[in-house]
Amino acid sequence: ERPLDTNYNLLVQFIADSLVPCWYGTPWDFNGTTQTPGQGKIACGYFVTTVLRDAGFTLDRVKLAQCASEQLVTTTCTGVQRYSKKALRDSVAAIKKAGRGLYIVGLDNHTGFIYHNGKEISFIHAGYLPPRCALREPAEESATLAASAYRVVGKINWQ
Repeated sequence: ERPLDTNYNLLVQFIADSLVPCWYGTPWDFNGTTQTPGQGKIACGYFVTTVLRDAGFTLDRVKLAQCASEQLVTTTCTGVQRYSKKALRDSVAAIKKAGRGLYIVGLDNHTGFIYHNGKEISFIHAGYLPPRCALREPAEESATLAASAYRVVGKINWQ
């Protein structure tokens, strides 16, 4: 692996396995803006932008949290792909083919991370469906991902 690849993989692993789990169980609310895991409530866009900010990314946390999820993806990601009225398994297969990494997915009315660790593909988000909190679930089993007619996915651009 090249040094940049190693650094990217370490950053992605840190975000997915150390930073994000602090948020698990934090209640979701459409208007949630907390910046502290486990305290207050968090909306999906604020969840994504707050995690990225806390991982060291320079971004406008509030503006990107409130914009359309497609704008969030195109602002922070590379290799953006759009899937309209496609089966969830097709989107997950494309991510599997794209390789390990941390992705942002924008849905009809939602956003979150997709994490491909080389073995499994997970959807990490502040979910509006029960249990209505920040969580990690297998992407192929996510009712939230499956319900969206539109998915825009990009790999986080950390440079």
